[in-house]
Amino acid sequence: MENKSDVVAHRRMPGLIKLVLMVMVALPSAVHVPTGDKAYATDARSKVSAAFQNCATGTRQACVVDGDTIWLDGQKIRIADIDTPEVSEPRCSSELALGNRATDRMLELINEGPFELRGWPGRDTDRYGRKLRVLVRDGRSLGNILVSEGLARTWSGRREPWC
Repeated sequence: MENKSDVVAHRRMPGLIKLVLMVMVALPSAVHVPTGDKAYATDARSKVSAAFQNCATGTRQACVVDGDTIWLDGQKIRIADIDTPEVSEPRCSSELALGNRATDRMLELINEGPFELRGWPGRDTDRYGRKLRVLVRDGRSLGNILVSEGLARTWSGRREPWC
C-alpha cells in the first residue's frame, strides 16, 4: 500500500512534466542571440556585410588594422586562424612590406562580399581582449586564402619571426 506522500507526489507528476516541457519549448527562444549588428561579439556565427577601409584612414567601425586584425562596430577582432607580419612594429623592412601586402589583400577579400564570423573553438577572446574569430565565405576561410598566397601563416599558437 502506498503512503499518503507517495500518492500526492504521483498526482503532481503530470503537472511537473507539463512544466518541464513548457520550459524546454520556451527556453531556446528566451536565450536566442539576436543576429543584429552586435551578434559577432557573442554568437559563434554571424553574417557580416559592411564596407571596410584601412584603419589608418578610417573609423573603428569597419576597418582592417593589418592582415590578421580588424575592427567592427567598435569591437577589435583577431582573425584567429592565421598570423600575418606586423605593420605597426615590424622588426625589419621585409616584414613591413609583406605586412602591408597582407593588410591590403585582407581588405580586398573582406570587401568582396558578405562573410561569416565564426567563433574559435575553446576561446572567445585573446589575452588582449580581442574577439577571436575566423572569417569565412562560401565555406572557405579568408585567412587560408592569405596563407595560400604566402601572405600569412596558419596560426600555430605562438608568433614566429618574419625576419
